[in-house]
Amino acid sequence: MEDEETFGIWEGQCQACEMWGMVNDLMLCEECDARVQRDLIRARDWDYVVAAFDLDEESRERLRAEIIRQYGAKNELIIDQQPKPRKRRRRHRK
Repeated sequence: MEDEETFGIWEGQCQACEMWGMVNDLMLCEECDARVQRDLIRARDWDYVVAAFDLDEESRERLRAEIIRQYGAKNELIIDQQPKPRKRRRRHRK
């Protein structure tokens, strides 16, 4: 008997695209989970990338370059947090 691996643990609504179907422990469907993984690879956040497990630094960089070549450098799902500009206080003249 062939061991068949399926995506997801539960049936539910994806937290990213809101579609119903099989979701993982982060409540993401297979497509959205792949997008998050690519975003993490772009950000070099290797601790959370399944595909980078047990890869050396050079192999990780090759993986990152391939993801950027195939899908582009812009994140697909994770929003880049830009530092908010500080508001200057107005001085009141007396």
